[in-house]
Amino acid sequence: MRVARFTILLLGVVLLFVAFAIYYIFRPAQHKVSYLALGDSYTFSTNIKYDENYPSQLCAYLRGQGLDVGHPVFIAYPGWTSADLCKAVQKRDIRDTFTFVTLLIGANNNFRRLDFQTYRQQFGSLLTKAIMYVNGHTERVFVLSIPDWSESPFAMGRDRHQVAAEVANYNAVIKEMTLGNKCCYVDISGILYERALDTSLFMDDFIHPSPKGYALWVARMGPDIAGTLKQLQLR
Repeated sequence: MRVARFTILLLGVVLLFVAFAIYYIFRPAQHKVSYLALGDSYTFSTNIKYDENYPSQLCAYLRGQGLDVGHPVFIAYPGWTSADLCKAVQKRDIRDTFTFVTLLIGANNNFRRLDFQTYRQQFGSLLTKAIMYVNGHTERVFVLSIPDWSESPFAMGRDRHQVAAEVANYNAVIKEMTLGNKCCYVDISGILYERALDTSLFMDDFIHPSPKGYALWVARMGPDIAGTLKQLQLR
């Protein structure tokens, strides 16, 4: 009887050891750098492969700089306005903090000509939330300007000067509020549209960047983000 109990106990210990071994072998990798991407279709689009959007390309770039970066966490979806993003952030109720955050929102507010003062208030709330996500380290919040689509093929037949003026108005406020909160402002507004005749930089809708177009964004923001992260000794 004692032998049987000892055998069962020994078997239990062995199974527990095997279970722990399997967990440690196959558990998700723990990365030193975590990243939250907030936005709309410019951040996460259903028309492009997961590893080709700008957050995923940015992570690949940072890994190439020797940084241990995991996959980005997204709170972003096509068509979202600042109001939609505010609701999504509240619904997700993420309690974790991240090494750095990017924020790009407002293109759909601009395109639909929604109330600008409401956008300003909602953007302020999102910026405050982004700062909370990095535990108050404002230098780890990177806010991207709204792309100036006035020179894109999509804007053909529209009043390009008016479009440019409206986008500039949004970006002026975004820059003011971003720098006022000691966060980092990244101006990507004209990168693609300086080369608007190169259709390979755009998806078929002629307004959203292609993987090649997103690579230009990453080339603009990547060095600054890498520099900030390297100062934290997160290799």
